[in-house]
Amino acid sequence: MGCPADLSAPRHREGGVVSMGVDVGADGITAVVADGRGSVISSLERPLPKERRSDAHRLAQEIGSAIQSLYAGLADDLGGEASGAVAVVVGVSVPGVVDEDEGCVRRSETLGLQVAPLVSLVRQSLSSQAAGSPGLSGDLEVMLYQDAGCGAWAESQWGAAGRNCLYLAVGERISSAVLLGGSPVLGEGWAGQVGRILVPDPDWSGERARLEDVASVCGMVRRHTAGMLDDSAGSPGAGATAPASGSCDDASDESLTQCASGLEALLGAIGSGDREARRVWDTGLDSLAELVVHGVGLLGPLDVVVNSELMRADEAVFLEPLRRRVADLAGDLPVPRLVAARLGAMAPVLGAAGRALAGWK
Repeated sequence: MGCPADLSAPRHREGGVVSMGVDVGADGITAVVADGRGSVISSLERPLPKERRSDAHRLAQEIGSAIQSLYAGLADDLGGEASGAVAVVVGVSVPGVVDEDEGCVRRSETLGLQVAPLVSLVRQSLSSQAAGSPGLSGDLEVMLYQDAGCGAWAESQWGAAGRNCLYLAVGERISSAVLLGGSPVLGEGWAGQVGRILVPDPDWSGERARLEDVASVCGMVRRHTAGMLDDSAGSPGAGATAPASGSCDDASDESLTQCASGLEALLGAIGSGDREARRVWDTGLDSLAELVVHGVGLLGPLDVVVNSELMRADEAVFLEPLRRRVADLAGDLPVPRLVAARLGAMAPVLGAAGRALAGWK
């Protein structure tokens, strides 16, 4: 899959095609109009309360409203050319298990959705809003993608990855995507759900925990907080076995805010020499390194791109120790090139816009 066409080169007689990307996350919606070089022409961000993201119809209305707002501003942003565009294509990226062919979210714990025909619902929403935006209708080309796959695609096109890569998104959860020859491996929508894999629980001997409860941003913050609370009882980290407070299934707005502030506290504790914070961090890196090596063992040499708020730590604290762990575990396998994502939080939304444009006929 090559670089998508540049919007500056119209593909049809009246003006070409306009590409939009919409990324839906636990904490909000990011939407962009982007060109074929991965450059943002216009953008918006909106919060997304839990009660709206877990209701498929209300979520579709939020997505449709974001598309309408961007469309209304296109004439100014593109010097009036948008009114003559013959096509608008939209790529929507969401976390979870996504059936791209059917335009359906099969399961998304982050959003609280089950079997939601999101593309159909977004088109319905756009039809109801079309009166306020001439040229915008339910006939709009809307494609649905899994967010990590979009992030990997964007990094391969314009960022840090080559055409063969393993992309790791480590945030409130952990997801991944594999690109082979520049194309995402879909696995009927299930590819990349690595955060659900059970690994040895480093805080509770003999037990197992999900990878994202051990090594995600929110997982490590919760483990660190639990360890501090349990210090007086002489049982560091035991609180991690309490699913009500220690699970990444808690995607409340309050929980996400606590994870963001808790990361700063965790990094500060590591910097001050706190042994419990260091233990939580090191065991999280151990689990991530094992995941990377298993990927290399299955797929062979490829770029490994990590997109995470954990990059806020110095490279000597996160990326270099992770590279050393991977090299130690690789045995006689080729050691992969492990790099930080170049596009950061914008990777999924840019990938959604780019994939929609590349797939437009």
